[in-house]
Amino acid sequence: MNEYIWKYIAELPTPGFFVTADIMHEGEEFPVDIKAFIIDKLALIGTGIPARKFTFHSDGWRIHLTFFPTDRVVDERYALKNKMIKWRKYKK
Repeated sequence: MNEYIWKYIAELPTPGFFVTADIMHEGEEFPVDIKAFIIDKLALIGTGIPARKFTFHSDGWRIHLTFFPTDRVVDERYALKNKMIKWRKYKK
């Protein structure tokens, strides 16, 4: 089901943003309210809040969503390379 959720999120219209999803805990059924959650967070970002990371909770699901703007370079704190460096440290 994870692949289906990632595909679903990737196909949602999120003008100006690329959204990543890190599934922390899986529920039993597809989280139908995730679309409304993402649309709500895009609206909040549009009002000027600086947050770009949000956690979706519903019916056993816990999904960390990060909204990356598509019109500029990703802020260093969100860069994937930081995750890779941390992962390599823990794998040793």
